[in-house]
Amino acid sequence: LPAFNEEGGVGDVARGLAAALQGADLAAWELLVVADGYTDKKAAAAEKAGARVVRHPVNMGYGRSLLTGAEAAKHEWLLFLDADGSYRPDEAVGLLAHAAGCDMVVGARQGSLFWGSPSKAALRFIQLKLSAFVAGMPIPDTNSGVRLVRKAALEAYLPVRCYGYSLSTTMTLSFIQQALFVKFVPVSYDPRKGSSKVKMLRDTL
Repeated sequence: LPAFNEEGGVGDVARGLAAALQGADLAAWELLVVADGYTDKKAAAAEKAGARVVRHPVNMGYGRSLLTGAEAAKHEWLLFLDADGSYRPDEAVGLLAHAAGCDMVVGARQGSLFWGSPSKAALRFIQLKLSAFVAGMPIPDTNSGVRLVRKAALEAYLPVRCYGYSLSTTMTLSFIQQALFVKFVPVSYDPRKGSSKVKMLRDTL
């Protein structure tokens, strides 16, 4: 879970994810929260929920937080999940059922909230069409905040390491272009807790 100013949601998301993982009959797992420019309040909420907290001393960005979590993780598979409450922990853990033979499983967001306002929908439509052109195949969601990634594939096949929001899109396109196995699974997309840090026009560009 990458977290920057997510005090209102990180504890609930961490508890929900821990409960979903406990019910998944896994041999072993761990819950990591990367506190990006952490505050004691945010770190305490995550630790109280049972997470191991990895701290950035200063804010380094969403992509750097995901990579820090990947570096710190102990196991073969990485489950990335935003800490803002917009994804359902049980659906995130449900991606594990699709892991066989794959290098990455992406939760493809559904519904009107994914498309947003007309201006946001237009930008998203253009971005998805450009991404599909680059990849040579339709892509339902390039930058979903919930995805299951094989750690060895991330380490070997991510040629460009982006440290902002573009890491998710870069990861998706890089894996597809290098003929890795990427599967898209529909997931719900709920209203987030707190305010978004994404700037649609800037981050789309």
